[in-house]
Amino acid sequence: MESILPPYKDFIELEWETLKLLHDYLSQWAALSHSAGFVAQCWNYKNLPRFQFSTYWNIDYRDKECRVFLGADVRKQDGSERVADMTYFICIVEGTDKPTKVLRKFHFDYVTARADRRKPHPRFHLQYCGGLPPPMESLGITKELMIPLLPDVEEPRIFFMPVTLGLVMNIAFYEFPTKDTDEIRKRGEWQNLVRENEKVILKPFYTKCADLAGKDRIVFFDEAYVR
Repeated sequence: MESILPPYKDFIELEWETLKLLHDYLSQWAALSHSAGFVAQCWNYKNLPRFQFSTYWNIDYRDKECRVFLGADVRKQDGSERVADMTYFICIVEGTDKPTKVLRKFHFDYVTARADRRKPHPRFHLQYCGGLPPPMESLGITKELMIPLLPDVEEPRIFFMPVTLGLVMNIAFYEFPTKDTDEIRKRGEWQNLVRENEKVILKPFYTKCADLAGKDRIVFFDEAYVR
């Protein structure tokens, strides 16, 4: 499964294409107008072996004013051109300018085998709640707000497709829409970006899945796990 990802440089190039679109085009909509500033801050660290970004938009959810936070944390493997690990998150918080309660928080991980791992876990996985990644802290989400979700309970980790910032944003546009994000999602510029991410990331992944499923002497699901 590890081999389906492009080298770190090429992977991050996809992320920068998303940020460029966010800065130059998507920030024209009120819901994401502030994102241009977040992109500008991120640009200062473009050459570092770690990519971190986060943004948000406000929604009406369950008759309350809420905020959708999402972001990415991708790290280059030391002494290699590969991706070491990555985390993407979607977090729904009650309150806008002053968060009062985290309602839901999911993250999507890619992990490699490391000696400190004590049990098998899917290389690509989805996890409910989990810890607090650095990009969330930069947006004012504190550990105290996470406590009701029991962030120390780490299982289960659910095998999931690999994602990118563009793919996670597209999921959130569907799940937590506003008039602005609905309009963005239907635009050709956004759809072209998502298609490129699907071609580079999802097509190799699902090709690998199809190659492994039903193969003699292996169980596909076993192959998804890092030991």
